[in-house]
Amino acid sequence: MGKVKQAIVDVHEEVADIVQGSLIKTPISLPDVQTILFKKYWHKNNNEYFLNEDVVIEAYKKAIEQLELSLIHISEP
Repeated sequence: MGKVKQAIVDVHEEVADIVQGSLIKTPISLPDVQTILFKKYWHKNNNEYFLNEDVVIEAYKKAIEQLELSLIHISEP
């Protein structure tokens, strides 16, 4: 897997972890996810994709979609 593709996969995994971890109340909002990623990664030079708005939005949408699918499966009899 190429470096860029792996970097984007890393962003998707991190965002999914944040969304899954936010289930105590309601799913975390996109701006809150972006804030968490900014605070965690702004000073690191290893993966600028964590600060790329398009990549983070795509990862957030995917994480929410996966969360909704898992909740549907849980609630089905």
